[in-house]
Amino acid sequence: MRAVNLLPNDSTRASRGTPQPAALAAAITGVVAVALVGGGNLFEQARVSSAMKTLNTAKIQLAATPLPPATPRVTPPPPAVAQQMQPRTDAVTAALATRIAWDRILREFSLVLPTDIQLNALTMTQPLGGVTSAPTSLQLSGFTYSYDGVARLLARMALIPDLTGVTLSNTSTNDHVVSFSISAGIKGAPAPAAPVVPPTVTTTGGTAS
Repeated sequence: MRAVNLLPNDSTRASRGTPQPAALAAAITGVVAVALVGGGNLFEQARVSSAMKTLNTAKIQLAATPLPPATPRVTPPPPAVAQQMQPRTDAVTAALATRIAWDRILREFSLVLPTDIQLNALTMTQPLGGVTSAPTSLQLSGFTYSYDGVARLLARMALIPDLTGVTLSNTSTNDHVVSFSISAGIKGAPAPAAPVVPPTVTTTGGTAS
């Protein structure tokens, strides 16, 4: 009998044992696509879960926040009461219109006072009325060690909004010490209007004049 070899030859076995490049690339691409889809799904689920937690927390905080109180309705006073309050309101308005903020003037002056200036005296008087007062509303005297310091103080005082007419009154020098005096006006409010005096009516013999 003739012997027959039923086993595949070596070339056939080699071709069957080595995977094709196209099939290998397709398999890798499929695995990567599945991994990307699964990872994206997990990421979106995590985002949705975090957003839901934030929403629930906000709802709890909103429920725990008390409602603001209702704004009370302002009832205007009766005409008789308003008429009685009007003179007081006018008096307060007139007083505030002529008020001078001395604390503000002193604070502004302390901010611009140079460090090399020493004051001996500072006097402020109430203006008599009008938009500006007399130049003697503020007077100060002091000393320093150069005329540059005096000029610096004058320039800075001119920047104070509540002062006007800053003037150097006099200076003197003794042993390299410069003494000076400065006067300025304090801006006041307009003077209140003069009260209206009703005309006087006299009756003589049944006739009015």
